[in-house]
Amino acid sequence: MNKYELLKKHFGYDTFRYGQEEIIDMIVSGSDVLAIMPTGGGKSLCYQLPALLLDGICIVISPLIALMKDQVDGLNESGIPATYLNSTLTLSESNERVKEIIDNRYKLVYVAPERLLSDQFYDLSQRINISLIAVDESHCISQWGHDFRPSYKNIPLFINRLKTRPVVTAFTATATSYVVSEIKELLELNMPFELTTGFNRENLFYRVVKPKDKNKYVKDYLNNDFDQGSGIIYCSTRKAVESLSQKLKSQGFSAEGYHGGMESDTRTAIQEAFMLDQIKIIVATNAFGMGIDKPDVRFVLHYNMPKNMEAYYQEAGRAGRDGKKSVCILMYSPSDIVKQKLLIAQNYTDPQRDKIQRTNLQVLVNYCHTNDCLRDEIISYFGQKKAYIDCGSCGNCLNDSEFVDMSVESQKILSCIYRTNQRFGTNMIIKVLRGSKDKKIMNWELNKVSTYGIIPDISEGGLRELIMNLIARGYITMTVDQFPILKLNESSRAVLKGETKILVRKERIQVKDKKKSKKKPKTDLDYNRDLYDLLAEKRKSIASKKRVPLYVIFANSVLESMAFYLPTTKEAFLEIKGVGEKKFETYGQDFIDIIYEFKSK
Repeated sequence: MNKYELLKKHFGYDTFRYGQEEIIDMIVSGSDVLAIMPTGGGKSLCYQLPALLLDGICIVISPLIALMKDQVDGLNESGIPATYLNSTLTLSESNERVKEIIDNRYKLVYVAPERLLSDQFYDLSQRINISLIAVDESHCISQWGHDFRPSYKNIPLFINRLKTRPVVTAFTATATSYVVSEIKELLELNMPFELTTGFNRENLFYRVVKPKDKNKYVKDYLNNDFDQGSGIIYCSTRKAVESLSQKLKSQGFSAEGYHGGMESDTRTAIQEAFMLDQIKIIVATNAFGMGIDKPDVRFVLHYNMPKNMEAYYQEAGRAGRDGKKSVCILMYSPSDIVKQKLLIAQNYTDPQRDKIQRTNLQVLVNYCHTNDCLRDEIISYFGQKKAYIDCGSCGNCLNDSEFVDMSVESQKILSCIYRTNQRFGTNMIIKVLRGSKDKKIMNWELNKVSTYGIIPDISEGGLRELIMNLIARGYITMTVDQFPILKLNESSRAVLKGETKILVRKERIQVKDKKKSKKKPKTDLDYNRDLYDLLAEKRKSIASKKRVPLYVIFANSVLESMAFYLPTTKEAFLEIKGVGEKKFETYGQDFIDIIYEFKSK
């Protein structure tokens, strides 16, 4: 079969997504590949399909045991022989799978990086023909990336021990230019073909909110703006996860907590229930990590600010993998910065890494305070040229609240930084401006500077917001030391001279909650909801019996198409995007029977 026939037969698609075909052609021609593709962009197909075209076995290196099982289940359901080797298997199960691999029973074998240098896997690798190595989540090899895994250093050692070097490919959704160069160097890629398909997820709606009461905000959002699909709420600590998940359950929401302190069996059971739609909302730390492959996550809320833009992009990107409209809300408060800085200090390794982590955190802080398009802020961080003035699909671009001129107040702030010899951080500058009687102010005689008490009518929170806004826009420089200091720069001059106006949204200075939109995402097809529910119930029954996630049987979009087009023949069924011949042979008649009965009523 050629690539198009395989695409249709096993994956149910007639055409490739942007970038997929080019990557597949380069792999089949023998070229190493480095591909940066957003979550939901179809990375997996880029190595799964070449595995069918090449002689030998594709080794997929993945850091996530839970994801391995889901991927392998999905491949086998699509008629592609695949297996995995990891710590969940008993010794006899592992030995049996090794024997089957040697007997060429599989085209893809998933393995964790920790296992690569084991004696068993080394012996296995010497006895089989490895045609392709796919390194998933390849940013984990860079210690400057947001999710460094020391075990990824095993990968080049493993490759160099092979009798013949296969094609090596690396895939990730999040990587700055610096991390990209490290991936190429550390994996020892041989003149790789590189492709970045873009970081813009147009179906995601980004918003930053600053609620006074986060618990109330979450409750109101779930009651007013969430009615179908599922959602993830990320918290920075286990304590916050436990507290919020208990509150939501007591309020009648279908929610469970998830964090690294739980027993492994408990975490597995919760994740499986979430994938089967038995739980609608997961409240989690970042332990609920990479590869959460659930298509219908309609929202991702960050209850606390994550550690940097890369972590935020990846976690928020778990929303809308099916391409439908989904919401990503970052709930910000100044205390989040303190928590993240404490985590950085607790995990201190060396001065350079500490500085990079603080710098990356400040990028996300600036994101939370910008007036500009949030989509632009994200894609420009990853090195793409800004494309939007008004994207029409983020909280800033759709915010029609009043701007107020804060130019004079900004001049006073800059003047205060100068008059205090650029020696202090945000808290002390605010105290000077508001005329605080703080003991340190008096001891250091800061009450004698000309800017003491010159902004008494703006709250501490309002002044902090204005200072953060000036930092985000580059008019103030803040050092990234353990004790950050505010300093002036060349851009400060234009504000001080009145050449630049500083306009800030009125509600930000007043520290009010943003007005929440009541609009709900529209579905792509005007499908019959009653029929959809019947089809979904059948899918749930099959998935529960097989103990696989719902999307492994059929994605939500496939059920919606069935409920819209009402196919009752094999030919009509195979016209639906996402249905391949293997899936039809296994499940087609069950769903046709439901559709036929529904139409007969």
